[in-house]
Amino acid sequence: MNPATPAKILIADDETFMLRLLEMTFKKGGFEVLSCRDGREALATATTALPQLIVLDVMMPGLDGMGALRELKGNPATKGIPVVVVSAKGHALTKVEAEQAGAAMFLTKPFSPNQLLSEAKRILGLT
Repeated sequence: MNPATPAKILIADDETFMLRLLEMTFKKGGFEVLSCRDGREALATATTALPQLIVLDVMMPGLDGMGALRELKGNPATKGIPVVVVSAKGHALTKVEAEQAGAAMFLTKPFSPNQLLSEAKRILGLT
């Protein structure tokens, strides 16, 4: 990745407040941000834009985050993109399911946006 070109982060969350908060956090962190409101939109955007990292909320209308994660990891074009799964439900089963499906990390809401930014930089090798 060219240091002059900001890394692209795709965020998918149906909650407007969370989407805007993460957009601001990642933009301040020097990233280009792509925003989606559901899993289907996230899949389409990820396939065409090929971001360096994807942040998926579990609970979204239509295709949820876990379904989107499985489809992303099953697609040769997107399977190598690290995915961070976030959820308001901190069930151990959801965390295990996300990790088994290929998530790079699982975070339970509420979390610190700066913590997510730091983890994203770590995952991308930017720290």
